[in-house]
Amino acid sequence: MGPTFFGLTSQYKLELHKSLFMIAYYSNGAFKFDDLYNMPVYLRNFYIKQLEDTKNKESEAVSSAQRRNRPSKR
Repeated sequence: MGPTFFGLTSQYKLELHKSLFMIAYYSNGAFKFDDLYNMPVYLRNFYIKQLEDTKNKESEAVSSAQRRNRPSKR
């Protein structure tokens, strides 16, 4: 890897674009890529955290519903 004192490291760029993709994809069109790219970092981090929390709650709700709907072994 070359010097990193000018610009972002390649690892940071990869993580940045992964997070931009996640927000754009899972927001179902609420955010455009350009809007996310130019969004202040603190707001992007807020939306990433909200997305993560929401998806975790959805996953827990699905798991809970599946457990309740399983036939009991008797």
